[in-house]
Amino acid sequence: MSKRFVTMDLETRKINGIMTPYCASIYEGRKAISFYLADFKIADEMLKASIKYLMLPKYHNHKVYIHNFSFFDAIFLIRIFSELTDMPIKPIMRDGRIIDLKFTFNIGKTNFVLFFRDSYLLLPSSLAKLAINFNVENKGIFPYAFVNEIEVPLDYKGSVPDYKFFNKKNLSIEEYNNYKNAFTFTNKWSLRGETIKYCEQDCKTLYQIIHSFQKKIFLLFRLDVLKYPTLSSLAFAIFRYKFLKDSKIPIIEGDIFNQLKEGYTGGAVDVYKPFPEKGTKVYRYDVNSLYPSVMKSFNMPVGNPTYFEGDISLIGPESGYNLLPKLYGFFEVEVEGPKSMKIPLLQTRLKTKYGNRTVAPLGRWRGTYLSEEIFNALKYGYKFKILRGYLFEGANIFSEYVDFLYQLKVNSSSQSPDYIISKLLLNTLYGRFGMNPHMESHVIITNEETLKLNTQRVITNVIDLKNGKELVSFFDDHE
Repeated sequence: MSKRFVTMDLETRKINGIMTPYCASIYEGRKAISFYLADFKIADEMLKASIKYLMLPKYHNHKVYIHNFSFFDAIFLIRIFSELTDMPIKPIMRDGRIIDLKFTFNIGKTNFVLFFRDSYLLLPSSLAKLAINFNVENKGIFPYAFVNEIEVPLDYKGSVPDYKFFNKKNLSIEEYNNYKNAFTFTNKWSLRGETIKYCEQDCKTLYQIIHSFQKKIFLLFRLDVLKYPTLSSLAFAIFRYKFLKDSKIPIIEGDIFNQLKEGYTGGAVDVYKPFPEKGTKVYRYDVNSLYPSVMKSFNMPVGNPTYFEGDISLIGPESGYNLLPKLYGFFEVEVEGPKSMKIPLLQTRLKTKYGNRTVAPLGRWRGTYLSEEIFNALKYGYKFKILRGYLFEGANIFSEYVDFLYQLKVNSSSQSPDYIISKLLLNTLYGRFGMNPHMESHVIITNEETLKLNTQRVITNVIDLKNGKELVSFFDDHE
């Protein structure tokens, strides 16, 4: 296991609708260091000082974890990165979230690297819940809303802020009073002191969570979580290393991917609001481990796909020999659904003026479906004409993976690390196999370079960093 990681956290305040960082803390396993806005002229200077603290040879190749970095803290830090180096900055992003940001800088003639990552993408839960699951020091107490008061100076010292400024959902009035009583006339409450203590505690808590998670995964699978920026990439690595064995799963991309993707429409959800008479019992049901149960019990497409055209479900119109139950793959079909069906089974996507919509239609239409969906729909009166498709082999490839993790889950306390690890890994792997291989590239460049890139690539998004540079998203092809 590598020990090359540190944790970082920012505290922000919102004055007149503008969000500003006012504290940054870093924890490296032994000590914490903090940077407070009152010691700097502007927030950017504070953030630069915190990043410069890490721009040392001893932190080369370290992963810097920030919880919810993709959604929040990245907004402030990306601009700072662009001002501290002349080296290219090319973050790896998907669906607008930063998966891994490689920050390269030089000291003399030597290049060094830091990797900034969002720990939420590896452990998708709140820090408070994760601290309970991994049995580490939990978050502290802090009046989040107090710093948003415009008249409150950053060096405020005095009485403890009113209960209304704290998060009442996580802090009872009794807990607040105990916290308040810890401060006296000689030991006044300090905004600087409490902010730094709270921010550093968040860093320590996150560090301990990642370290505990790292040890557990290494003991179970002999893999180091620091090599994998997201939970899905970790789950995929575990599956390949320990459970894949001799199965051959093809890498699907290009036109084949685009055609097969038409067969993925997501789950169907119906919501019912019962209005029983007063005194009537209402029963509620939940499905336990739905995706893992499907992964365990059903075959999945493996082997090299074979393309075909025409209706191959029958051998000769005279024989009437039905081949359909022996075929496995994705088929483009003409569908005729029962017009009287109250809750239709098969879904399709429609382009509307409001965007793409997923519907379960009646009547006739054309769509792409997995053969298993077609077999099931035949039982309910659907009719199909196969037009073309791809044949695969079918194999049960996930059963051992599911069994191992499910047994780990059922034999663990709901508040234990093993429970949360098994639950997260059980629910993450499946989606990895449906990822779109067409990813945008992202780069931070000057305004002039963006204009030049626009003549060479298909630019999809530009974020102005307000310093003469921009975060540009683009596709490498010219289509």
